[in-house]
Amino acid sequence: MTRHGDDILARLTEKGAQLREVNPALLRQRPGESQRWFRGPDGCDLFLWSAVGKGLVHVQLTVVDRAVEWKQDEGVRTARLASFHPSRKGSELEKLTYDREVDPETMTWARALLQNAPIDDVTRALVVKLLGLR
Repeated sequence: MTRHGDDILARLTEKGAQLREVNPALLRQRPGESQRWFRGPDGCDLFLWSAVGKGLVHVQLTVVDRAVEWKQDEGVRTARLASFHPSRKGSELEKLTYDREVDPETMTWARALLQNAPIDDVTRALVVKLLGLR
């Protein structure tokens, strides 16, 4: 990896260490579903969606202007954030432009972000497994 690449990964590791879980009571919850959000700086966030009887059904990790996500029925995909303006109306899907194939650099960035993230070991292991970040 180049020196520039090492700098990016070091910065992402630092950003990951700043992830903090948002109080679930502040999130919109639908009946039979729950959501967790670990918020970080500069568009680095981890979202987890669960459904009663199904467990975890959707994981999305945003890394600056990129995302890697897993959906129970679709598997792993990477994407670019087409826009990152939470105040604008529109669905989550309208904000993402999916890559044709899983982008290796996005996966490397995601690994770096999670490396020192202050999340419990069980959640980290599950996210790493589902997103294919081993």
